[in-house]
Amino acid sequence: MSTRGGAALDLLPLPSTDRPLSILLLEDSPLDAQLVAAQLEEGGLPSTLECVQGRSAFVAALVKGKFDLILSDYNVPGFDGLSALEAAQAVCPDTPFLFVSGALGEDRAIELLKRGATDYVLKDRLERLGPSVRRALREAEGVRLRKRTEEALRQSEERYQLVAHASFDAIWDLDLQTDAMHWIGDAAEEVFGFPVEEVGADAAWWHRHIHGEDRERVLAGLQRAFDSDEDRWQDEYRVLRKDGAYAYVAAQGSILRGADGKARRIVGAMRDITERRRAEEERQKLVHEAQARVEFEQQLIGIVSHDLRNPLGAILTGASLMLRRDDIQPWHAKAAARILSAAERATRMIRDLLDFTQARMGGGIPVQAAPCDFHALTLQVVEEARTAHPERTIQMEHVGDGQGAWDSDRMAQVLSNILGNALKYSPEDTPVRVESRGEPDAIVVHVRNGGDPIPPEMLPRIFEPLQRGTTVGRSERSIGLGLYIVRQLVLAHGGTVDAQSNAAEGTVFTVRLPRVPVRDTP
Repeated sequence: MSTRGGAALDLLPLPSTDRPLSILLLEDSPLDAQLVAAQLEEGGLPSTLECVQGRSAFVAALVKGKFDLILSDYNVPGFDGLSALEAAQAVCPDTPFLFVSGALGEDRAIELLKRGATDYVLKDRLERLGPSVRRALREAEGVRLRKRTEEALRQSEERYQLVAHASFDAIWDLDLQTDAMHWIGDAAEEVFGFPVEEVGADAAWWHRHIHGEDRERVLAGLQRAFDSDEDRWQDEYRVLRKDGAYAYVAAQGSILRGADGKARRIVGAMRDITERRRAEEERQKLVHEAQARVEFEQQLIGIVSHDLRNPLGAILTGASLMLRRDDIQPWHAKAAARILSAAERATRMIRDLLDFTQARMGGGIPVQAAPCDFHALTLQVVEEARTAHPERTIQMEHVGDGQGAWDSDRMAQVLSNILGNALKYSPEDTPVRVESRGEPDAIVVHVRNGGDPIPPEMLPRIFEPLQRGTTVGRSERSIGLGLYIVRQLVLAHGGTVDAQSNAAEGTVFTVRLPRVPVRDTP
């Protein structure tokens, strides 16, 4: 009997014994079949034995059933053992095939083993059947494990090659023991411009192609990763291409360590990010240019606005003196009034420009808080508006405690701006209502007006500079900074301002101020 496989096969576990072995037996002698079944049972191999006696029954059994083992007599009337072996190999080549025969010469037995038989047992030595079956099952399990491993490796290698070819990354594998560096796929040529056969097979080639200004930093960072307990490394640097140009690359690698914790190998990928870096550099350049332009424009606005105040002051003084003369002619008085009104409007514009410049360049508009009765301040602003707009109805209501600490001049500016907008953008025959309400820790002011609502697409932007809610007459035009400055002044007091507008309820501006400013800028 053959003993192929030796001790190595004995180390393999038998297939699961949760169920009886399914065995196909080709045997024309019922007595011999009973002896085989008894021997299997005695050997501790519970089995379900399907016994067939000829070619047709044997082939039919092979086709319909999946067996763990095939046992066959060599001499069956009309069907020899070699034909049975060939039929089994055609249908189920991985199933162990053992000959159990009364007479089988050594030369023939060797020939059968060469043809693919697993083993053979002589009928006058059936006590060897159990060990032979166990050995055959172990050998079959070993073959199946090897095939599964080989298939898994094949699939893994196939996936690896597909990823390498499909990826835009140059994949590399560096053995830190031998300094050998292996590049995988075609992407290395895309990054470096060198054909794969021209790329050096050691790390020194890669080191030489790192930009001189980056090389020390990159290699030092890589060595720090090796010396630490990190398992990842990444960096961005420039590499020299074959055409003499430099490409920016993003590289990262996974560090493999030995049992002693020392880095033994690093496998990684390198991607060309030249276009991304150029786009980022161009974007940064444009941002810096835009910032410089904005700063210049804001400085120019501040300088011009500041220098215009002196001549405007002279115009205001001159127009006021003209209106006070007793002998002024009516047409002179009318002209002086227009000059005074235009100069006052220009003064307000310049004040807004200066506040805008301060807010954008100086980190906010400065406020100086002092004790103040907010209700009284609100009433003062309302009375001034009533004097300026005698044709309009302005309703005033205040409740609760109005005491707190605010910059009264700046808060009057806030209220005047919001109330002026309410009068400007509402029909003359509708009232404007101002409500100030004292809460335990804050003052809340609502300014309500009717008329067309602010368009929904405009509402989120009305507190941004150079925004207007609607079109107004030429004489009423502003530079669109009023609500932006309102918001900056409210923020300087640690408060909030918002607006709501719809056709049913009109437009409501709400200012909420803490009684003591959160930020008091001297």
